[in-house]
Formats: sequence, C-alpha cells, structure tokens
Amino acid sequence: METAGAAVGGWLSDAKPLWQWLFCAGLFLVFWGLDRLYRYKSVNLLLRLVKRLRGTQWEELLRALAPPTASFFLLLGLYLPLYNLPIRMDLLTPLRGFLGKAAMLGCIGILGWLGCAAVEHAPAFKFSFLGTAEAVRRMLRRTLKVLVIVFAVLAAAEGIGLPVSSLVAGLGLGGLTISLAAKDSASNFFAGLVLLVEKPFAIGDWITCAGTEGTVEDISFRSTKIRTMANTLTVVPNTVISAGLIINGSQRTMRMEETTLTVCYGTPRAALEQLMNDLRTLLGNDTDLHGELTVVRFAGFSASSMDILVRYYTKTADYNEFLAVRERLNLAILELFARDGVQFAFPSTTVYLEQPSRS
Repeated sequence: METAGAAVGGWLSDAKPLWQWLFCAGLFLVFWGLDRLYRYKSVNLLLRLVKRLRGTQWEELLRALAPPTASFFLLLGLYLPLYNLPIRMDLLTPLRGFLGKAAMLGCIGILGWLGCAAVEHAPAFKFSFLGTAEAVRRMLRRTLKVLVIVFAVLAAAEGIGLPVSSLVAGLGLGGLTISLAAKDSASNFFAGLVLLVEKPFAIGDWITCAGTEGTVEDISFRSTKIRTMANTLTVVPNTVISAGLIINGSQRTMRMEETTLTVCYGTPRAALEQLMNDLRTLLGNDTDLHGELTVVRFAGFSASSMDILVRYYTKTADYNEFLAVRERLNLAILELFARDGVQFAFPSTTVYLEQPSRS
C-alpha cells in the first residue's frame, strides 16, 4: 500500500499545491463512489448476469461479502489522498507512518470481516469428519473472531511502540498459571471437539442428556445450550454431556405407542376375541401406522382385569403429529369397546364378610 501511495506521490510531485489538493479530493470521491457502487449495486448486477444464483445460498454469500470488500475501496480512498497531501514534509512524514499502521490494521479488520462472512454464509459448508454445518460454522466463526482481535491488538501494540516480543515472552512464563486456571475450560473445549467428531447430535435436534431434555440451540467451546419444553435455556458443560448418556430423539424414524387395555373379568371369550380382531383390523389398516409392526395380544390376568397389550408405530417422528394420531386412535378404540359390548375394568376390591356361626 505504501508503494501505491509513493507512486501517486511521485506523479503529483511536479504539480501545483492547488491541483494536488483537487487531485486528492477527486481521488477520494472516486474510491468513495466505488465503495457505494460495489456495496449496493455489484450483487444485483451479477445476479442479472447469472440468474441461477438468485434465491440461493450463493446470493446470501455474495451479499455478505459485498460490505467488507467495498470497505477496502473506502480504505484506499482515505489512505491514498491523505498519504499525498501537499503539506510540509516535517508534518507529512509522521502522518505517513501513522497512516501505514492504520491501513495495516484496517486491512486486518477487513480480512477478518471477510473470513467471518465467508464462514457464516458459505453454502454446503461442512467437513466430513466433523459435525453438522451449523455447529462447525459457529465454532470457526468464534475462533476466527478471536484470532482477528488478537492479531489486531498485537499489531496496534507494535504500532504504538510496545515491546510485543517481551509481552509474548511474559505470557509464556505465566503459561503454567493460566493452564491451571483454565483446566476446566480446556476439558470442555476438547469435549466439544469430541462432540463435533462423533456427531451424537446437531443444532436443532431434540436430545435427552444430563437430566435435561430439549432442543439444542448452540454448541460452543465450553458448553451446549438446550432449550427445554418449559422454554428455559439450560447450559450444560461439554464434559458433562460427553461423559453421560445421550438420547437423540430427532434421529428416530418412527414413534412407538404401547398401552394396556383392561377388560372386566365377566367379559365372554367370544366378545374378547372379537374386540382383539377389531383392534388388529383398525391398527393394521391405518395409513399413518406401520401395520406390519402392530401388536395386539391377550397379555394376561391382573388383580382386577384381563389385560390386552396394544403396541403400534407411527410413520411420523414429529411429536405433535404423533399426538394427533394417538388421539384419533384412542377415540376409535373407545368406539370399538362400545360396539363390541366390552367394558373397561377399573381397579377394584371385593370384600367378603363372613358371618359368625350360631352355636
């Protein structure tokens, strides 16, 4: 960037001060116009040329990359005119040194901005050995932001004359203390990497782990955030999740319902068999169920009832749809009981009173 500034300065060295001021102002306006044009018009022009990109993730990526790229033109529009201002050399020399350092920091910031936008909006972004795209995006985006901030701070420190090498050496001497203090954080970080590699769940999955059940909202370096059915946000350390039992409800392809129907002991055998046949017909012909997996069996005798085991699997794994199917079938079972003249049994106790014999 200093080479470009020096080239422009060499071309202006023979011009009069007034023309130098006008040229610097015009140069700024040119780059400012490029910034406006690229920021607000470039993506639309490209989409007109390549219409198949419209409405896709590539359009989102292009729109996300446009602001940081346009900011680079604005940075040039500020740097080049200020670098070549027609002022006294004793003022221009320190100004150029300051501008060079500021331009370097600006470039670091723009590159970090570009990287974050690319990681966040890149279509089909995933690694085969890591977890889902969204989890990897968030982890890489946070890592990239931290690295950009660290490099910017180090560059700024070096720019103002701080001994950066001595600071880095000091951090090395205090590494033992930091590692001891960050022991739990390091354990959670590596546990988070294990979760990404093994892929037991992804963002948006419904899981049960560590005594918590809900939807995964985020997987960070330290913890996993789970939104429960009570709409509370539970933050569970990654070490706790990776060390315990994880049940991923979103990976199921069907849902099972199992219930026991209790029938009164006075029910005739013919009526009981007719009820079971009607139940098998009802469940086997239902289009929302896997008919081949349906089970209707006379399970045994309880203290106050004869028990019929009913088990079926719904084709949908969605919980709300499963509840709707179960409700519809329960109402249909009630109609079968009434039509076949069979009554439900309730827990009851029969008491026999023995009268004392008269002598």
